[in-house]
Amino acid sequence: MTRTKTLTIGLAALLTAGAAWLPAIAADAAANAPAAQEQAPPAIRVVAAERRELVETLSVNGTIVAREEAAVGADVSGLKVLTLNADIADTVKKGDVLAVLDRSMLDTQLAQMDASRAQAEANIAQMQAQIGDAEVAVRQAEEGLARAHALQQKGIATDAQRDNAVNALDSARARLESAKKAVAASQAQLGVVDAQKQNVLVQIEKTELRAPADGLVLARDATLGGVVMAGSGPLFRIAIDSDFELAANVAETDLPRLEKGLKADVAIAGTDTAFPGTIRRISPEVDKASRLGAIRISLAHDANARPGTFARGEIELFRRQGIAVPTPAVMYLGDQPLLQVVEDGRVKTVEVTLGARADGFVEIVSGLSEGQEVVARAGTFVADGDLVTPIRAETAGVIKS
Repeated sequence: MTRTKTLTIGLAALLTAGAAWLPAIAADAAANAPAAQEQAPPAIRVVAAERRELVETLSVNGTIVAREEAAVGADVSGLKVLTLNADIADTVKKGDVLAVLDRSMLDTQLAQMDASRAQAEANIAQMQAQIGDAEVAVRQAEEGLARAHALQQKGIATDAQRDNAVNALDSARARLESAKKAVAASQAQLGVVDAQKQNVLVQIEKTELRAPADGLVLARDATLGGVVMAGSGPLFRIAIDSDFELAANVAETDLPRLEKGLKADVAIAGTDTAFPGTIRRISPEVDKASRLGAIRISLAHDANARPGTFARGEIELFRRQGIAVPTPAVMYLGDQPLLQVVEDGRVKTVEVTLGARADGFVEIVSGLSEGQEVVARAGTFVADGDLVTPIRAETAGVIKS
């Protein structure tokens, strides 16, 4: 046998032996391979429905204003300001004299009125004396006429003498009537003088500008030595009782949710404290152009409020206990709100009825019980019937959904 033939036979023998070993090796590899791992359900963050206090608020912006203002002006013209007893930011009481005007001209008019009254009284006294004389003259004339008539009856007196007695009586009566009318005229003149005097006294009283109510002086336009004119505007403006409010505007869609007496916290620009307030007034009318309605929120006396200051109010619309979940947990099918409840590791979509919303939570009125777990962010990666691995809040530090 040649060398080449010998090598060929040996190679064939080796290939035959290798072919016999391959199945055995494959069987051993298959037996020793690790079992394939089953795919775990996706991890999803869940939260439990819990009972919590729900507080819904409405934010409004506005300006601090005085609740009620009183204006103090001058009802007399042409008088100078002699003294000023109050300044801006002073607290005053009702009846306090804020300023005094020069009354010298009015005092002169008052003296003239007193003189005119004395003259009228003297005229009345004189006329009353004349009335007395006229009454005596009338009696004498009546007596003279009676004598003339008696003598005429006896044929002693003539008709001329009787006529003279009649004329004397008529003249005496005329003088009496004239004296009485003169007294009435003097008395009327006395009434005119008294009325004029009263008018001067009223003007003198108005030379003392008094506070009409307790409050805080907001503005003072009076100047020492300045001449005041009636109708020229108020010399002082007073915030009655130092009461201040937040005047704000609210969208017409929010007005139906407001009512008098609702509580509010008011933060005033420049302060770090929110002061308590209460809705005092809600405008019955909405502005046609802006579609806003005006409200007033009264503030406590200790509020550091200055008229004209910007302020922000948080109105508490309601406060109650209810079962709630985070707002992102809710999804919608049309107008129907849904929640993805996780029970025994499986997602189940349920219909719910929503209530109030506050602080990132929404109230579940029906369709969910306290303690049930729901997908924290609804609609992310899972659908109804899916198996999931719930990741709760206490173990969700590295899980994001």
